[in-house]
This record gives sequence, structure tokens and C-alpha cells, in this order.
Amino acid sequence: MEKVRVFKAIRNAVIIIVVLVAMVWVKTYFYGLDQYKQGEKAMASGDLKDAITDYETAIHMYTPFAEYVPASAQRLWEIGRGFERSGDYDWALLAYRSIRSSFYGVRSLYTPYKSWIIRSDARINRVLALQARQHTKTAPPKAAASGGKGE
Repeated sequence: MEKVRVFKAIRNAVIIIVVLVAMVWVKTYFYGLDQYKQGEKAMASGDLKDAITDYETAIHMYTPFAEYVPASAQRLWEIGRGFERSGDYDWALLAYRSIRSSFYGVRSLYTPYKSWIIRSDARINRVLALQARQHTKTAPPKAAASGGKGE
């Protein structure tokens, strides 16, 4: 008789845990999907800065098998490339770093979509080099800026 009570208690505990995990998964999935849709609206209206925030949040709502996660990363990549082509390196870096930090933020026992982290790191390094080159070209020469000593 005691074995039956223990079995029922274990069964009930397992059912409760499964239901709670399912509830969290569903809530996270649909919140992430909603953020992706908000990003799509912002992107369609040309508000790329809000789109970055929405896509980044969608990735933070990572759930296994959620199709909006790689789609959000792809959109952030496209935004970063657009800013990079236009020479707006600060915003390009923001987009690429959003990809990288989002996937680092959702890792646990494994890191999902490691390839996006690797691609983003390479692009960040490229943009930083372009940005440094741009600053070097626009910096005033040191001799001209000092006005000459002893005059």
C-alpha cells in the first residue's frame, strides 16, 4: 500500500514539473515570436534602431526549434551590413554585437547557433579596422595642430 502512495506522489510531481516547463516554454516562445514581429514592423517602417532592439530581444527569448531566432539574427546581420556599407560604423557594430551578445546570453549547457557568434566576431573585427582607418584619415596632422613651438 505504501508503494502505491509513493508512486502516485512521484507521478504527480513529474506531471507538475512537465506542465510548468511547458508553460514557461510556450510563454517564452510566443513572447519571442511577438518581438520578432515587432522587429519586422519596425524594419518595414524604416526604424532600424528599434528593429535592432526587437530582434535582439527575440533572440534573448530563445527556445529550441524556434524559427524566429535564426531569422532575427539574419535581420540583425542585414541591418549591420547596411550600416557598414553606408559608413555608419557605430550602428553596424551595435547590430553585430547584438547578435553576439544575444547568443552568449542564452547559452546554458550548450551555446546555440555558435556560427553566428563566429561570424559576428569576424565582422566586428572588420568594422573596427574600418573605423580605425576612418579616424586616422580624419585626424588633423600633429605638426599643423600644434602651431609650431617657439614662435
